[in-house]
Amino acid sequence: MDIYEYLKMDHRKVDHLFKLFEKSKSKERQQEIVSFISQELLVHAHSEQETFYKALFQYPETQDIALHGEKEHKEIEEQIQIINKSLGSHWKEEVLKLKEIVEHHVKEEEGKIFRKAKSVLSDREAIILKEKMHYLKGKFLIWLEKRTHEKLNGEKKISGTKPISKVGENKISKNTLRHH
Repeated sequence: MDIYEYLKMDHRKVDHLFKLFEKSKSKERQQEIVSFISQELLVHAHSEQETFYKALFQYPETQDIALHGEKEHKEIEEQIQIINKSLGSHWKEEVLKLKEIVEHHVKEEEGKIFRKAKSVLSDREAIILKEKMHYLKGKFLIWLEKRTHEKLNGEKKISGTKPISKVGENKISKNTLRHH
């Protein structure tokens, strides 16, 4: 499995969660599903940012799409924050707005972004990026679980999420990818 298949798998998982949300009649169940959606999106965005988009930033012909992907991830994160602060009748509309933002991002990513990425990344690089992303997703999940545990137990007051770093920070070099 390469990075493209891995990202598609993540996209389908979130799409399935949105469908469950729309079918659910219970507000409590919907809130639980939105919690899963938020976690999946944040973990996906952070790990994708640190691997796939950073690799694309190494090539002049894909820097623009890496920056665009970063911008869309920030929009998704901002919408999650809006949902977390929403109460009452507008909450469901905000979740559906998140769904639209995600669907737009997925369509662009699986189309234009994947096409451009395949023109610069070798098959080997695509496989290595998938492995790195999978590893980072595990680390981010552990971080989120620890953060949630601390918040629930009142051990620490942590606001917000770990920010998505800007593309280009902690760059993955072309040589790093090719020699793993």
